[in-house]
Amino acid sequence: MGTSTWHDPKTGLRWQCDSPGEMSWHAACQYARALDLDSKTDWRLPTVKELESLLDRRYYRPVMRAEVPFRDELSYWSQTTFGPDKKNAWIVMFDGAYVLSYYKTNAYRVRCVRG
Repeated sequence: MGTSTWHDPKTGLRWQCDSPGEMSWHAACQYARALDLDSKTDWRLPTVKELESLLDRRYYRPVMRAEVPFRDELSYWSQTTFGPDKKNAWIVMFDGAYVLSYYKTNAYRVRCVRG
């Protein structure tokens, strides 16, 4: 990809470009706390709203915004715990722009953010 991070002009957030792969929610939180990227150590999992900000909702079936350099249709963890059930957290499935909650023991992809 050529760069390890991307600054989103729409939100002001800085995103990790390359995902380390799939892991449980707890492992993802631990990974984010330990991440040292571009000499910065204040990385975290994005909130569900921050993940959703990568979508272009002008379309019936939203897709990732054109300017986002990391484009895939995989599912990513958010840091946002599902209110009624603390065993679940929200994910964004970029294939179809679904926002769903799943058990934190499931394995989904991770992309950290800061800002």
